[in-house]
Amino acid sequence: MRALKLTVRLVLSLGVSALLMWLSLRNADLRAVGRAIAAADPWRMAGYAAILVCVHLVRTVRWGILLEPLGHVGFKRLNSASAVGIMMLILLPFRLGEFARPLLIARPPPGGAGATLRRSGAFASIVVERIVDGIAIGLLGIVALRMLGAGASGRYADFARHASVLVALGFLALCIAVLAAFFLRDRALQLTSALLRPFSPRLGQRACSMLDGFISALHLGSGWKALAFFALTAVYWTLNGFGLALLAPAFGFHLAPLMVATILAVQVVGVMVPAGPGMIGTMQFFAQAGLSLFVPDAFTRGSPAAAHAAGYTNALWMLNFGVQVGLGVLFMLLGHVSLRGLLQPSADGGSDPDLAAPASP
Repeated sequence: MRALKLTVRLVLSLGVSALLMWLSLRNADLRAVGRAIAAADPWRMAGYAAILVCVHLVRTVRWGILLEPLGHVGFKRLNSASAVGIMMLILLPFRLGEFARPLLIARPPPGGAGATLRRSGAFASIVVERIVDGIAIGLLGIVALRMLGAGASGRYADFARHASVLVALGFLALCIAVLAAFFLRDRALQLTSALLRPFSPRLGQRACSMLDGFISALHLGSGWKALAFFALTAVYWTLNGFGLALLAPAFGFHLAPLMVATILAVQVVGVMVPAGPGMIGTMQFFAQAGLSLFVPDAFTRGSPAAAHAAGYTNALWMLNFGVQVGLGVLFMLLGHVSLRGLLQPSADGGSDPDLAAPASP
């Protein structure tokens, strides 16, 4: 049954990716797309790859700030878990790789060097990170589209406006729920226990213990650390946008900052869609949809702009895939991280006994 479920998920994810790739490429001459990528300025391609490495480092340092209240984590361990975790996020379908980073960082450190983190706390750090990023990218899209006004047009303009609002509201609602659990900790635990205890007392106890560990991790310590986290968030998204702007002229597009902000917002909203391995299809189609707001012929059949737009978005995907997977493979080859037994609890219950305990029948 489990194998059947995995097969169904994989088939569905591949179907989503195939549909989006078809939508992205259906009006473009594939040979012209290949020529556009081959003719792209190699220095801009290399520059974008270098920016992706900087993005990885900023993301890693920012994640470390979220993990500090749980215990000291050395940069080598943090960087390895971040690189391999992001690689798994890219490679696994339906964004199942979201679980890889917290599971990797919560493993007991080799040689006992460094703190052993609770899995629930590590998961909490990812939730906080995703909430902040979701609100940031939603607000970025809203502000950019509002300031552009009629400058953003095309078939996907209304979609981009509505999607930015929905994403911002959705993550804001999640933020409110998390804050409510943080400030009303006892009530949240009581409510969880009351809902689950009638079905299974052990399950209710386990869930409460996990929630308690999760809530305990929802703080950044000092105000300076919180300030550093939000400053790094601004740097993180600025680097992402700068990368899009840097690569665009290699395909004949010159994008103003507000245009870049809009394309980035649409692309990030798009990759949230669960799809096939490699995020193939989602990144290309939604980046091209964002670009089409300013390049009306980006989806026009036979148009040179359509070939260059598809070349641009596929180059974005190839470089992202190559850099992120390359970093993950590098750290695995160096022996810093192993995926063996990642989803299995250790014999002594692992770093988080509440998560390792068997569920009640």
